[in-house]
Amino acid sequence: MRRLRLVIATLAAVLVLAGCGGLPTSGPVRAGGAINNQVPAPAGNVDYPEPREGASPKDIVLGFLDAGAERNSDFPAARKYLTPEASASWKPRTVSVGEGQQDAKITGNQVVTATTKRIATLDATGHLSQSVQAATDSVRFSMAKIAGEWRISALPKDFGLWIRQDVFQTNYQPQTVYYPASTGHTLVPDIQWYPATGLVSSLAAAVLRGPPGWMRGMTLPALPSGSALGVSSVPVDNDGVASVDLSERVLGATPEQRTALWAAMLATLRQGDVRRVVLQVGGARLQAPGLPPEPTTPSDVGYQVVTGDSTAMIVRSNATDLNWYDLGESGMQGRPLERPSNGRAKLPAINRNWYQLAASADGSQVAAVDGSNSQVGRWVGGTLTQLRGFGDNLVKPSFSTVHLGGNDSVGELWIGGQSASPAGAQRSDTSAATVWVIDTALPAANAQPQPIDASWIGDRSIVALKVAPEGSRVVLVLKDAEGHTGVYLAGIVRDAKGRARALTEPTTVAAAVDNVRDVSWIDYVTLGVLGTTDGSEAHPLSAPLGQFVTDLGAAPGAEALVSSGAGSSSLYVVTDRKSVLTRVGAAWQPIRGATDLVAPGS
Repeated sequence: MRRLRLVIATLAAVLVLAGCGGLPTSGPVRAGGAINNQVPAPAGNVDYPEPREGASPKDIVLGFLDAGAERNSDFPAARKYLTPEASASWKPRTVSVGEGQQDAKITGNQVVTATTKRIATLDATGHLSQSVQAATDSVRFSMAKIAGEWRISALPKDFGLWIRQDVFQTNYQPQTVYYPASTGHTLVPDIQWYPATGLVSSLAAAVLRGPPGWMRGMTLPALPSGSALGVSSVPVDNDGVASVDLSERVLGATPEQRTALWAAMLATLRQGDVRRVVLQVGGARLQAPGLPPEPTTPSDVGYQVVTGDSTAMIVRSNATDLNWYDLGESGMQGRPLERPSNGRAKLPAINRNWYQLAASADGSQVAAVDGSNSQVGRWVGGTLTQLRGFGDNLVKPSFSTVHLGGNDSVGELWIGGQSASPAGAQRSDTSAATVWVIDTALPAANAQPQPIDASWIGDRSIVALKVAPEGSRVVLVLKDAEGHTGVYLAGIVRDAKGRARALTEPTTVAAAVDNVRDVSWIDYVTLGVLGTTDGSEAHPLSAPLGQFVTDLGAAPGAEALVSSGAGSSSLYVVTDRKSVLTRVGAAWQPIRGATDLVAPGS
């Protein structure tokens, strides 16, 4: 079996991320509200025993590996299994997350080889990467006797920690670290794992370190080289004030960077007992334009976070009719609204030959792909404009809105498919995968699809595409020549006017999932993925960014996912049986009278 059969975490455990991230799980774009980044209370620490007198070399190695799970960041218990020289050289910075127990055996003269089955790796920056399939890692330890007792005398220079998945998820927690987008005074989330010990200091250091590689190009330029914490820890006083001392190199930051740093720190550190954040250099507050005396939320310095809207969906009840679907008043069954409500636009009648529907946030624009997957239809103010000749194998479009500050914004319609090259039928079916963007502010007759630079796609084909709620990220499902799929998250690079120009080199999401048919944003840090981890029929999965995948149960006939981005309750399944399913408890139940569903603005 090519793909890893995951040890699936419970859904409740994974969805706690919404709390860790600190953002509300419903509501429209807004720039307010305190971020509740609560950290789950850690279980009691485990006291790991000292090496037993007369212990064998194998027992010493296994004891050392077990003690690496202790919560003291200097690992004093584990170091007792090492010689002084080995202890001085061992600087663990990575974690190999395994399933099952480690094993060890003597493989040479004073040599013990340990093995583990690795399913994920935590790197030195706190990012967790799942393995495509379980991999067996082997490490050789040299042994020596000290005062008649065996100890580890040498280990690989880059050796970190080996921790079982269940212990890892107890000792480490996923945290949301925010970085400023290059346009729009918007904060973009990144998931990183840290232990509870020294958490506030770890998060502050992560903000200063800057975004991961896949975000670079979509975020503001990095702070001046050498920007770091001025001291090793961030104290939090009895009033919940976290005092972040910064190195003098931060003073070289531009005014824009300083404001962004305040916003990112406020969003990232507001958790647990932290109620307020103070940034200072040499005891003096870091100044920034328009900085209030005591900022407490990103909105106090002009930044915003973006969430989904759980109350307004569009239902297709037959081949031609679209209606607003109000989830806020009637729960899962909802109720169709027969006329525009709360400023909602009148929806057009759709010909039965149009599929893969999408709609702008206010419903004033609707887009769809025709049955040949070679045309895009756009209904603006009820009038249809057809776009043809630019591509084929087109996938479901995705709307997005990027807020540029004040009342300015950029509206976009994203499309993926194969470029229609002049070579016609002789061109390769997999050599021209293209992502296009349409400026939705232009008159429909003048708005043409503009290709985006995404050369890293290579010879793979695009299966699905979905832009994130804040318009700074996009997730793509790609298929290679062998039929294997992958889920990739990329940043959107924009010019000074906020127009999309390119996609950053991506990061892989849900690497253990194969046969992926569709993807959606459950919330701002969680993807819904229609695929499989064990070779079974594709079904809905919850894939929090940088975390483990959760099975959401079988949904017979599932062919697409729809979500408003407002949390787990906003995820729906569209089936090949002309029905829409919503999750009730552990089962998927049909929504009466719905054959298709559209999440406006996604």
